[in-house]
Amino acid sequence: MGPPLTLDELRAQILDRPDLPALTPERYAHTHALYEAASDQRPRLQSWLATALPPMLAHCDPVRVVGVGVGDGSVDAPLAAALAADGRRVRYTGVEPHAPSAADFAARLTAVDAGTLTPTVVIGEFADHEAGQPADLVHFVHSLYYVADLPAAVDHALSMVKPGGLLLAAIAPLEPLCVLTEMLCPWAGLKPWFAEDVRSELELRGLSPRTETLVGHLDAREALSDPLGRGEAVLDFLIGARSRALRPDARGRLLDYLHDISLPGTPGILPHPVDLLLTRVP
Repeated sequence: MGPPLTLDELRAQILDRPDLPALTPERYAHTHALYEAASDQRPRLQSWLATALPPMLAHCDPVRVVGVGVGDGSVDAPLAAALAADGRRVRYTGVEPHAPSAADFAARLTAVDAGTLTPTVVIGEFADHEAGQPADLVHFVHSLYYVADLPAAVDHALSMVKPGGLLLAAIAPLEPLCVLTEMLCPWAGLKPWFAEDVRSELELRGLSPRTETLVGHLDAREALSDPLGRGEAVLDFLIGARSRALRPDARGRLLDYLHDISLPGTPGILPHPVDLLLTRVP
């Protein structure tokens, strides 16, 4: 194994290639599920949300929640159950553009054993959603990367939160794993957003988000050992594109980079952090 790759060396190997094929919505959903299964970040995030948020909303009954980009609802169901504990009324809306994922969200929340929980699913884009009554909590869990206009999304979310309510963005910092996504994902000409961008937008509005970082670990050993087989799905989601389209030399350099950013002594086990930016809206 040679010296660690610099990002400039990686870019020189890869960025002179044509854009990689983007993931279809179906491929995205499939690879996302396998990627999440290879990481312990999601259970850490589920636990944090279900433990930290209910006390902050203890004065609200009913508590109104808008989740943006809720996917299959696997993060939302534990939070909804925790909010509905002790018979508190919960009005929980999930906004999700991918119809099959939205159906999974609806099924998960309907299955929550809480008679005081009323779930609603909205299939569509957040920019088109009007919440009606102000929300006590608006949250984005790994969904702000994809908005075309981050300032507009932040303003729209803030307009939905009642005074004293909470805005939460769970989003990755631009660290080694996400550097790959930023570099390789075919973003259709759009800028990808990360935690640093969201924090800047909130601060520009005079808000002071509290930030907590959860550091999970991604098991990418199969991506290193079998990148065209069992590890392909994790590699696809990691770079946001079809990794099979990489030329062999570029794929080799990419795998070397993953080896270099692995935890010491554990090749293929990668730091997988998420920043939780929590803002109390005045």
